[in-house]
Amino acid sequence: MPGEYVVASVFYFEADGMTDKFVQSVAGMGAKNNTTKTIRGSGKNGKILRQNLPGQAEFNNVTVTVTYNGEEDLHKWYLACSQDGKARQWNENRKNFSVVGYSQDKSTEIIRYDFKGCFPESYTGPEFDITKNDPATEKIEVSIESYEIKAKKKDVK
Repeated sequence: MPGEYVVASVFYFEADGMTDKFVQSVAGMGAKNNTTKTIRGSGKNGKILRQNLPGQAEFNNVTVTVTYNGEEDLHKWYLACSQDGKARQWNENRKNFSVVGYSQDKSTEIIRYDFKGCFPESYTGPEFDITKNDPATEKIEVSIESYEIKAKKKDVK
């Protein structure tokens, strides 16, 4: 029997040098194995030989939405990697980041996604709209080089 279910709203995001963010959402975590779909040829009596093989793995971009509070670290990270008119230093500014899901008591780590070698592909600043009551947010879409999932197993009695 599995352990406690993870509630989608009990999580934390942290990146190298960026902590204590109030994160609204983290979306897009996943991977895909791009398969080759090849017809090898036609044989006796017109029989076609098909063979699908695993191709290159591809990691989804992850989009992190945080409540905007005037800090500039997400935007500065994007600029360090992508600013026009200056030498782009995306490789030197790669960061590792983690998304952690907690138990319902908010004290026990249940699952951890550790993302490696990441850099921002896009940044979206706050949207100001007089008709909305929601907090202003900023988003950063991050390219992922690799990741690991570390599930914490609870003792079941």
